[in-house]
Amino acid sequence: MTALVAALVLVAGLAIGATSVGGVLVVPVLTGLGYVASHEAVAAASFGFGFAGLAAFAGRGAIAADAPRLGWGGLVSAFVGAALGAYTLAWLPGRTVVQVVGTVALVSGAFALLGVSVRRRRVPGVAGLALLGLVVGCVSSWSGTGGPVVLLPLLALMGWPLGDAVQAAQRIQLPVAAAASVVHATAERLDLWLGMGLGSLLLAGWWAGRWAAARLPVMVLRRCLGVVLIATGLTTLR
Repeated sequence: MTALVAALVLVAGLAIGATSVGGVLVVPVLTGLGYVASHEAVAAASFGFGFAGLAAFAGRGAIAADAPRLGWGGLVSAFVGAALGAYTLAWLPGRTVVQVVGTVALVSGAFALLGVSVRRRRVPGVAGLALLGLVVGCVSSWSGTGGPVVLLPLLALMGWPLGDAVQAAQRIQLPVAAAASVVHATAERLDLWLGMGLGSLLLAGWWAGRWAAARLPVMVLRRCLGVVLIATGLTTLR
């Protein structure tokens, strides 16, 4: 891993910690600058996001009693969806994987830049949360993202308060990373040392991002990140 790749992964971790959106940068950096094959980059990135996901679960952030949450059903279905996505990844051509990453980057960038949300909060029932988790897990595994970049725009569109949505998006990284990593390791696609290196950098960036988010306007961070994500998507899909 070159110094430039490491620095950009650290920036991605900082973005995840501050806004939950930023993991989509990792795979393009690995494939474009680190010359890692797309399927191997997705596997290593999926493993690395587990570090931040575990830290998010271990955090002591308060959750209001009336705050919306995914619940165990949403987390378990995300685990199943991530396993399904990782299992079917081998069926997708490398170019298709790149296109998925680019599309997710564009959509997430538009969300971050525009701050899309609705006023009325909607919390799906058990079946709805299970379907939401399944979709987020599967798409995250295909694109090599941790889950927040897919989940956060959906929660914003359902009107979840930003703090609650960010917290849910942070925590979904753990089941997604765990399921995807098991499948990738079984299929011998996972470079464990690369994954651990990515995880360490992402975790360091995540802590820095959490520190920055407490001191800077979140919308400023999100909109700056939106520009980067849109540029990443356009570059990936060119």
